Amino acid sequence: MEYNGERFLPDQCQGEIFIEHYQRYQFAGLFSSGKMILDAACGEGYGSSLLAANAAKVTGLDIDPSVIRNAREKYGGPNLSFLAGDIGCLPFENACFDMVVSFETIEHVDIPTQEAFLREIRRVLKPRGLLLISTPNKAVYTDRVGGTNHFHIREFYVEEYRGFLRNAFPCVTFFGQSPDLGYFISRETQNESVLRRGKHLEDCRYLLALCSDHAPDSLPDTDSLARFDDSMYYFLNAAVHRLEQDVLATKSEAEGFQAQLEQNITDLKDRMAVLETTVEEHRRYAEHLERDVEGQRDYITRLESDRDSLKEYILRLEENGQKQAEYAARREKDLEEQKLYIAHLEKDLEEQKLYIAHLEKDLREQADYIPHLERDLEEQRQYIRHLEKDIKTQADYLSQLENRETRNV
Repeated sequence: MEYNGERFLPDQCQGEIFIEHYQRYQFAGLFSSGKMILDAACGEGYGSSLLAANAAKVTGLDIDPSVIRNAREKYGGPNLSFLAGDIGCLPFENACFDMVVSFETIEHVDIPTQEAFLREIRRVLKPRGLLLISTPNKAVYTDRVGGTNHFHIREFYVEEYRGFLRNAFPCVTFFGQSPDLGYFISRETQNESVLRRGKHLEDCRYLLALCSDHAPDSLPDTDSLARFDDSMYYFLNAAVHRLEQDVLATKSEAEGFQAQLEQNITDLKDRMAVLETTVEEHRRYAEHLERDVEGQRDYITRLESDRDSLKEYILRLEENGQKQAEYAARREKDLEEQKLYIAHLEKDLEEQKLYIAHLEKDLREQADYIPHLERDLEEQRQYIRHLEKDIKTQADYLSQLENRETRNV
């Protein structure tokens, strides 16, 4: 078995925890002589074995079967047995035990199980039977040290514990268990005889209650149970010294760390100054960039305006081009008409030439009619000159049209 921080193992636990566990069973041993005893939640079994030294018979009960197997192998004897079972439902007949012992058990279970456990104890106890039960005092064990035991489900304050036990037993006698520390001066051969002032129950770390249906005739003297083990003091003293050395070492490390930290802070401040200068330069550069960007925005605005103007100009050029194309088409149509007209004139001229030839023939034939013909001929020649002039004019006009068309293209 391995120690888990809660279940006491005598082979692995020494010092204060050893004393407090053994002392409780030694206290129970003062009532155990000749009795049939149930050790409920017996754990490893060492306590049941201690009780068996004076009891008629001891039965150790625990919920963990592996723990029970270990206890049987380690402690089993003629008047000592171990059984696996649940404290909320004890596997025993009514009124079969003179005494029930249960140390540091009740705080490990919830309220319904606590109440069931107490009822089961009443059931298995004989008339005039005793219950010796312990639990931590929450005011000291937990509150005073600001600690928490995650194995504990419900702890008790003194008056809570008293009320809980009196629900089942009319007579409850309390004992307090607590550690103490002191200094003593004695002769070399002197046996110590120490008088110790008792503590109030509210100041004790553990609460032990002796419960029954009647007040006990007498109570045993517990002074003989006192245990003084200076190893606890020296263990704690050594731990304190180790802590002091750790504190000094930590302080030295902290001073070195502080010096390094201060140097780091100085370096960081220098770095921050450089960064602040860099940031300032970047800020000025950013302002310069912002001015450039603003200028670029204005330039882009002008370009967009010029672009819009060019678009309008292109539209106008396209409109003018369309008009020029329409005008050129009209001019081409006119030119075609002029060509047809010239062809007509040329045909007319050809006819005139034929007519002139005819006239010349007639002129030769009619010599006497020559003067008249000559006059007619002169008229025709004038007319021809007029036509040639018109043709030349038309040709010049056509040439102008062609030149203009070329320029438009």
